[in-house]
Amino acid sequence: MERGARELNPIVNAIFSAAGVAGFIAAKAGVTLLVLHYHAEISTGVLATANVITCGAAVHNASIMSKLPPKPPRGEKPEPE
Repeated sequence: MERGARELNPIVNAIFSAAGVAGFIAAKAGVTLLVLHYHAEISTGVLATANVITCGAAVHNASIMSKLPPKPPRGEKPEPE
């Protein structure tokens, strides 16, 4: 996001805005652990499907990130387009 990207998922955007990357990772891990704890009956097929979908999103995000301009040096603001 420091290179000009934006988060379109409003929930993820709120987490990033409030707690940054570390907060997002903690929230994602916490939700995963809660789901596993309270819904242990979820099949491995459903979990595998969810993993494939989130991996697809990560690949898409990496593809978008590779097309963004380089991150400006610390202390400099990016040039407007």
